[in-house]
Amino acid sequence: IEPNHSFLEYVLFSLTIRRPENAGDFTNFYSLVWPILLEVIVFGFIMGEMLEKYNPIVTSRILAKHKRNHIVIIGYHHLSERIVEFCIANKESFCIIEDNEELVEDLINTGCPVVVGDPTEATNLSFGSIKRAKEVFIGIDDARIAIICTEKIRRINKECPIYVRAFEDHVQEYLKQPPLNAIPFSTSKWAMDGIEEWIKGKKGSAIVIGRDILTHRIAYNISLQPDRNVFLFDDEHDGIEFKVNDQLHIINEFACFLSDIRAHVKLEEVTQVFICWKQDSEFDESLYLTSKLNLRS
Repeated sequence: IEPNHSFLEYVLFSLTIRRPENAGDFTNFYSLVWPILLEVIVFGFIMGEMLEKYNPIVTSRILAKHKRNHIVIIGYHHLSERIVEFCIANKESFCIIEDNEELVEDLINTGCPVVVGDPTEATNLSFGSIKRAKEVFIGIDDARIAIICTEKIRRINKECPIYVRAFEDHVQEYLKQPPLNAIPFSTSKWAMDGIEEWIKGKKGSAIVIGRDILTHRIAYNISLQPDRNVFLFDDEHDGIEFKVNDQLHIINEFACFLSDIRAHVKLEEVTQVFICWKQDSEFDESLYLTSKLNLRS
């Protein structure tokens, strides 16, 4: 250390807080570059890491954006959960696009690639790396949104297979046509192949409890059988996708107790009950109601 400068002054020089008199070109250049490097390191990397740590949604979005040759799952519901489980078990690369943060909160917290946002927006599709996807599964209940997603995805990616869960026949036909060339399917139709055997040749009234298309299909199919009354308990929908007949009775109530059912149905006339709830929070109610119905006199 030169005698005309103290140790503290040299520390200040090195941090470019102070410059020595008659500083050379290198010192001036160093004093210019060092603050820039410090800002990039501190605020660019360190603050960026802290932001990702305390905002897992941003981290999940970044992970999804860098996916390649992966499976994109749009909409996170019962079927999507099974697809994710398959991908994890078979080490398949995937990402999810879902606008309801609560549905994917656990996946985000475990570090899965998730884009939280409207799947019909091009920005969110871009973050899902749709252009580089090898397959796309659309499991959204709303047919209109499913069609919009399919159209936008096909414009971005001309080659990848697009599997779309769709109920109505005319929607499936539209999705099959060029330029979309999607692969539509209906899980409710698959399930009904097995359920048809349960209801074939049965007599007496039936109770069907649930909210989805499969629930409505079960109730409708039973109502087509002669001399069978069907009581559909759906607390969300006023109607169903099928033509209602005199044997199908829709009750807009949440039936979790026998008293809820007895108010509308003579239990002694009931020969079949279908409980089609899917939410984990309703599992206890399903067990309780099943037990009570089984023990009824």
